[in-house]
Amino acid sequence: MPDTIVTITGAAYFQPILDLTERLLQRERRKVTAARIGHRENGYALSVVLLLVVALESYVGRVSYLQSNLPKGGTAKPPRTTVPDYLAKLRKSFRLQKSLTEAFVLRDAIAHGHVWELQVSDHSVHGQVLRGAKLLPGYGDYKYKVALNPRTRRSSIGGLNLVPSAVGTNEVYKVLTLVWRTLSFLARSGLLEKAAFSYHGRFQGKPFEFWELRNVLKGAL
Repeated sequence: MPDTIVTITGAAYFQPILDLTERLLQRERRKVTAARIGHRENGYALSVVLLLVVALESYVGRVSYLQSNLPKGGTAKPPRTTVPDYLAKLRKSFRLQKSLTEAFVLRDAIAHGHVWELQVSDHSVHGQVLRGAKLLPGYGDYKYKVALNPRTRRSSIGGLNLVPSAVGTNEVYKVLTLVWRTLSFLARSGLLEKAAFSYHGRFQGKPFEFWELRNVLKGAL
């Protein structure tokens, strides 16, 4: 009788994330100026955030499959709700729903290419200062509008920069921490094997335990 194999891509992203983060940390960090950050830091940070959220979504797909009541050998349907809402319905003790929603809002802003119109002026000390910022019509859904603090252009709870050009190392650290906390919750709740998201790769030329990346990033901030 053939065995059933459930494939997910979650851990396949971990070594690319390590590689990109290594390159990210080789660049001098800059402050966000006029809703923009250094393009090299920005490019690597955007890529890592995307991969982290996609990896988490893959793991939740596995949870959904394991929790489905379909007959053995059937095809599990993905949850119709968002990942944070699905997890909150699955376990009432899940306390990261709003924070995790902000990570998905950031993912959407990056993946959907949100375009902002920025009004900037030259400044003798800061180089440039922001005079006004407007998200162009057609971008952002309801959860985006709920998450966004229009004054700071950051998410209300986690303080994530939601203007893609301002995303940097800080957002990578915060999203990585959220993904770790979510996966750890799933493991504690018996919904996911801890071994499924354990990964030993290479970082800066040495063997490296993936989730130690949190400490590396924290030290870089």
